[in-house]
Amino acid sequence: MKKTLLIGTLLTLFFSCFAWQPPKMQCLKLMNNNQRIKMAWSSGDCSHFKAYYFYVNGVLCDSLFGYSSATQNYTLCDYGSQDINNIPVASEYFCYIKAVDSNNNVYYSDTIHSISITVTPQANNTLAFLEWESPTTTMDGSWGSTFNIYKKRDFEADFPATPFASVPNTQLFYTDTSDVCDNDISYQVGIVNYYGTNDQCPFMTTIGTVHLVDSTSPAPPVLDSVTVTPTNEVMLGFHGTEPYMMSFLIYYISPNGTIPLDTIYGQTFWIDPVIDPSFDTRYYRIATMDSCGNVSPLTDEQQCNMMLHLQGSDACNRSATIQWSAYANLINDINHYEVMLSGDNGQNWTNLGSTTSHNFTINNLTINQNYIAYVRVVNNGGTVTASSNRVNILVHADESQDFTYIRSVSVIDNHYLRIKVLTSGDTLPFQTITLERSEDGTTFENFKTLNHISGVADYVFNDSTVNVSRNTYYYRAFLFNHCEVESAFSNISHNILLRGENNAQNNLLSWPGYDNWDGDVASYFVMRKVENEELFNSVGQLPGGTVNNYTDDISSLYESGSKFVYYIEAQEDINSFGFTETSYSNQITLTQPPAIYIPNAFRPLGANNRVFRPVNSFVSVDQYRFSIFTRTGECIFLTTNPQEGWDGRINGVLAPMNVYVYHLEYKMPDGTMMERTGTVTLVK
Repeated sequence: MKKTLLIGTLLTLFFSCFAWQPPKMQCLKLMNNNQRIKMAWSSGDCSHFKAYYFYVNGVLCDSLFGYSSATQNYTLCDYGSQDINNIPVASEYFCYIKAVDSNNNVYYSDTIHSISITVTPQANNTLAFLEWESPTTTMDGSWGSTFNIYKKRDFEADFPATPFASVPNTQLFYTDTSDVCDNDISYQVGIVNYYGTNDQCPFMTTIGTVHLVDSTSPAPPVLDSVTVTPTNEVMLGFHGTEPYMMSFLIYYISPNGTIPLDTIYGQTFWIDPVIDPSFDTRYYRIATMDSCGNVSPLTDEQQCNMMLHLQGSDACNRSATIQWSAYANLINDINHYEVMLSGDNGQNWTNLGSTTSHNFTINNLTINQNYIAYVRVVNNGGTVTASSNRVNILVHADESQDFTYIRSVSVIDNHYLRIKVLTSGDTLPFQTITLERSEDGTTFENFKTLNHISGVADYVFNDSTVNVSRNTYYYRAFLFNHCEVESAFSNISHNILLRGENNAQNNLLSWPGYDNWDGDVASYFVMRKVENEELFNSVGQLPGGTVNNYTDDISSLYESGSKFVYYIEAQEDINSFGFTETSYSNQITLTQPPAIYIPNAFRPLGANNRVFRPVNSFVSVDQYRFSIFTRTGECIFLTTNPQEGWDGRINGVLAPMNVYVYHLEYKMPDGTMMERTGTVTLVK
């Protein structure tokens, strides 16, 4: 029994002397302009503490009781936080907690202090240099990665909830540039400390205040739109990109430079007082000025009003076409243009549709009724619009300007004719275009009809029902307009029919003149290629209007084969439409009769006559074959090149002096194959 009492006594002494883990401070947050502090802590052995006492700068400011003897409920375990009001005003705050256990033993936490901040003006009071302390010597994982910097201007009631800048948690300084004129600026710096499961507490510095002035130019404003009012005045809409701007400066961009026009206070629109009598496009840029008189750069891009014109009307189609200049540099880019029309002098407007082009055809107009139209540009998102000037539209009698013009008739692949026709296109859209053909230039028949294609002015017809090497074909075109009348007959044009013949080492060419070009013929080019050439080359040029024949001296080309291919290229002088055109004739092939002389002996080691070959003139390379044989029939040399011969060697060794047999095969111009066999003596 005595032993049991002794053990009980020792256990009682053991527990009464046990030292519990005191609370550990996590963070403190200054609030309400340093009139209130929020403390956060990890509770240590909280189940043994019945009360917490909170001290700020050595003064007891609040208490919290967490142990209930009736319920034995411990409410302060793990982590805790407490808002403490009416703290003593100071430039720096030291906080700690006194915890009391159920045996009235006292435990003190560590002491945590606020972060002090120093704000120093620099650069003639245009910059504020901030320095602050770190709340700890070791930034473990419970701390945020950045210091957040908050700023309050003198005319603002409190610090904003969102920081205006941040720096890494290893940086304890920051330089800020003033953005208001002649004002007291207050700063606080905070860093987040995470405690508990989902709890966080931002450490905040005390408030540092400095007086700053602003000498920095503000950012350029935004020129939203340049629009035209119903009275044809140009109106600008704009806004600033920074607060505290005092005025906007308006500039006109002229060919002579940038001209200041006006200074605007207290409004974000401006109407140009100058109305150009001719009402042309005007370009603008703007700047802004803050309350300190600092002026921003001009807006990066100039903008201008859209200039709308009536391009033409078509009474047959009861339509009118309008065209406008593109809007330049619209905010958020152009999404589309909208065409607005009024038939009651602007009382009511109808949106006729959207387009991304710069022209629009208005249909279903009433003849002899006055209309007003304008164009509105809309940006992506539909947040900005701008309008053009207004134009009057009156559709009256048809003043058709349709036309057709045959640009060229050319032979393609020596097989068919390609006829290119220029029309008035969409100027006054027609229904169809018809091409007529004649073989005598007088009696024409319809060849083919094509429908009008929107946006197309040039139409191409291919005629493969022709013999381009034998006949001349004449063409003309006309339109079938919306008034259902044949109109705008074109010029008459024809193919170039090239003919030729050979004559004593000359090739004679002739062709009819290319007629009815608007710009007349500037030159004819004679194009030729020989058997060993892939491409044609110009071998002659004749001025337009001369006798259309040409003699090609080919005497020096006797080694180029027997076939000579020609065509004529006619080049138009510049016409009234502002371009030139080219027409190509058919191709013809002229052949020269081959002439061959074969010697009966040669001397490989002599001064002359060292190679044995036929002397070929105008011999075709097509199916040419020249062979040398021994008397026993062994082939010792073979070539298909008319200009190549035997040098008297067999496998590089000079053959013995002897009589050898040759065999020659070649093709005549009419396709007949010719053969010649004989002997030749090799002499050493």
